[in-house]
Amino acid sequence: MTQTLRQISAAPVATRLERASCALLLIDFQNEYFSGRLPIPDGASALANAARLMRHADAHGMPVFHIVHVGAAGGALFADGSAMAQSHPELSAAPQHQLLCKNTTSSFASTDLHAQLQARSIKTLLVAGLMTHNCVASVAHDARTFGAASYQVIVAADACATRAIARWDGGVSDHRTLHEQTLVGLADNLAQVMRSADILALPVEA
Repeated sequence: MTQTLRQISAAPVATRLERASCALLLIDFQNEYFSGRLPIPDGASALANAARLMRHADAHGMPVFHIVHVGAAGGALFADGSAMAQSHPELSAAPQHQLLCKNTTSSFASTDLHAQLQARSIKTLLVAGLMTHNCVASVAHDARTFGAASYQVIVAADACATRAIARWDGGVSDHRTLHEQTLVGLADNLAQVMRSADILALPVEA
């Protein structure tokens, strides 16, 4: 049987978005992934699609959360106060957006994201970010751990990206394979995975 767990359990599939209960999460679009030590081969295209989603959310009055990773001052990655920890200039937070700083892989674990979402009665999360297999996957997992307050998660496949990494067996997993296999795993049970264009085509209702 090749059906996903979501298909077997008849998990809800979004055919529209409710403006009042939907939020966009933009995760770790920071300089470290573009001009730092962790360049993402498909980072520019993911950034462009995330920007399209951001403009769409703004046009419909949906909350937008920019979540950035901040490491230790002087550290090797995302060092606090450094240019590498700053958001990419093409996807910086507007005055009406929320900016959250985390120091964990999970966007929920070291921020008050859940409390802020609950205060706004958010039920659906649109997720875009870097890296697919790491912080994007983590937010999809954690969004399902709140019992009755858990979220419906929609991951924008082409507004996420990752890099090649060394495998446990001495090989190397190329960035596209790792990205696609992570999305397959998320789509099995944790999230609805869609292209940005298809998300933008969903009707938005009050």
